[in-house]
Amino acid sequence: MLADLHGVFVEPLMRIYAMMFTALPEWLGTGGRIVIFSVVLNLLLMPLYQQMEKRSRGTRALRLRVAQDVDRMRRHFKGRERFFYTRAVYRQHGYRPLSQLLGSADLAVQVVVFFTVFHFLSGLQLLQGAAFGPLRDLSRPDGLLAGMNLLPFVMTAINIGATFAYAQERSRRMQALLLAGLFLVLLYNSPSGLVLYWTANNLFSLARNSLGNLLAKREPGEFRRQFSELQQQR
Repeated sequence: MLADLHGVFVEPLMRIYAMMFTALPEWLGTGGRIVIFSVVLNLLLMPLYQQMEKRSRGTRALRLRVAQDVDRMRRHFKGRERFFYTRAVYRQHGYRPLSQLLGSADLAVQVVVFFTVFHFLSGLQLLQGAAFGPLRDLSRPDGLLAGMNLLPFVMTAINIGATFAYAQERSRRMQALLLAGLFLVLLYNSPSGLVLYWTANNLFSLARNSLGNLLAKREPGEFRRQFSELQQQR
């Protein structure tokens, strides 16, 4: 089954990544091509991310409405009555807490992109002996910090900045921070070319999220209004 999934899903993505990478001009160098490859892939995925963010905003607005109704039930009922009335609120809104948690499409896309890009760049022969700025060999960990690897910490710092620019809810921030920590552990001893890709990816996300925040401040929207109302009630 895993072999079938690899052949049907992973291999086509590998071919697409290879075509995108080889289409970039050679004068950029391997490191420059990795950075531009990251930007181009993010631009191609942006419509998908926007659709997922739109769906996510709807989910968060639904969660806020459910939280308001559940808070009212908790103030007026206790014990079994509170439990059954809470279940009734969930049914009324069509809300299932477990499915909302497990059905995180943006997290699923991030995982798929991570593993497919990791697989593609790990097998990229052009990394061998290629230098990029202070990175002497993109096929090896950078070792820039007195023998320790510096770039993974830079990548994680940018990732955390992008998280705080994007996620306003505590639960979403915690999820994103845990993911950033997981990326640090997984990529710490990886080839610096791989870490360079994710550093560029996180920079793009930080810029995109910061721009989104500026636009949101000019046009607050329904979700921001509902969130403010709920905070005032609490």
